[in-house]
Amino acid sequence: MKLETLQLTNFRRFKHLEISFHKNLTVLAARNGQGKTSVLDAATIALGTFVGAFDLGKAKHIEQRDARYKREKNKPESEQQFPVEVKASLSGLKNPVLRKLSGAKNKTTTKDAVELAALGKKMMTQVRNLEPVALPLLAYYGSGRLWNVHKNVTRKSVLSESRTMGYEDCFSSASSFTQVQQWMTKATFAALQQKSMQAYEGYNIADQIEGIQETVNTVLSIEGWSGFHYSVHHEELAMTHEELGVLPVSLLSDGVRAMVSLVADMAWRCAKLNPQMGADAPMKTEGIAFIDEVDMHLHPKWQQTVIGSLRAAFPRVQFIVTSHSPQVLSTVNSESIRLIRSEQDPETGEIQSDATIPTMQSRGVASNEVMAELQGIDPIPGVEEAQWLKDYKVLITSSQSSPENENTKQKLKAKILDHFGEQHPEWLECQRLERLQQMKTKLRGKTSAGGSKD
Repeated sequence: MKLETLQLTNFRRFKHLEISFHKNLTVLAARNGQGKTSVLDAATIALGTFVGAFDLGKAKHIEQRDARYKREKNKPESEQQFPVEVKASLSGLKNPVLRKLSGAKNKTTTKDAVELAALGKKMMTQVRNLEPVALPLLAYYGSGRLWNVHKNVTRKSVLSESRTMGYEDCFSSASSFTQVQQWMTKATFAALQQKSMQAYEGYNIADQIEGIQETVNTVLSIEGWSGFHYSVHHEELAMTHEELGVLPVSLLSDGVRAMVSLVADMAWRCAKLNPQMGADAPMKTEGIAFIDEVDMHLHPKWQQTVIGSLRAAFPRVQFIVTSHSPQVLSTVNSESIRLIRSEQDPETGEIQSDATIPTMQSRGVASNEVMAELQGIDPIPGVEEAQWLKDYKVLITSSQSSPENENTKQKLKAKILDHFGEQHPEWLECQRLERLQQMKTKLRGKTSAGGSKD
């Protein structure tokens, strides 16, 4: 199952938006408030009838608050616009999926999503008949995933629960990491029981644990962490660091915890949905993962590797993520980037939006070039120290020499040296420009002298 296109009408800030998705990876990039998260939310609504077909799944619907507000130009009053429509095309389906909310007192329609719902019902029947059908992973991870945690963990900690547990709260923006910890705790003791009691032979709980551990290790190894496990000593999930030893996950940095919780949850859902795949469930499970702010809390070095490591851990999953980071964008081919931009119509005052593929290749490009060319941001911050450098370089290259310019230049030089120091690359660049300018002046002098002799 792959999401191919999405069309939104009157959904939140969008009067209309059409966006296509790469079959493996799509990174949504835009300024704050341009609708990146709204695109992710709309996609989960489009997939709602599929998830809702499973016993433990819950469909998402268009809410009244999702309707776009429109106001007349230069007037304060605004009114919600209907119908709100979310239309999606998915691989393997003959017809597009359409969800619609026609008015404030209506409910989201499902009549144009019956093909997707039928697919979910068919798979649910196969699960009930104990057939080894491969279920697709569908999961959403919001930007508040580190702090917004589900409180009800009772049922999720039950090892014998239905395979469809993998769809429970799968589109919730809250974290399921507490549930993962409960499951890993019981699974660890269950694996020990299976080893010691012949009556439990044939259960593959140890394989599921192994698959989750290996997946977390794949993504976290870049930061020196490995050995994801339930620690009897600490009575919680823990990891091993080559320098720090064994530490509980709760004591790790926000960046590490955010990535552990995301990857562990994805791997756990793969293991629950497809236990017949054993330890290979994360590697073999197909599906779609939506991640808001994939670079959240990560150091720039880790931002440069996070996409590659996620794809290595879940090679058959389609990732649709958002990011502000030029470090992330510089590791992604331009065909996988969608730039969401909006402009206000000067006549109507309404916002017109589009999602485009960059014309410039981004993968392998320096981060400052990505900022300038893709994101339209000057890599040099607008602070006075940067202006000193700019003004000083202008004076260096200026052909107009005067006592006033020389005095200004010396004052700037003193400020620059005091702030940056003599060995700073910016000052060394100023010196290089000065030497180059001196050489040009000498050459011009020689040329002028030669011409006068003739």
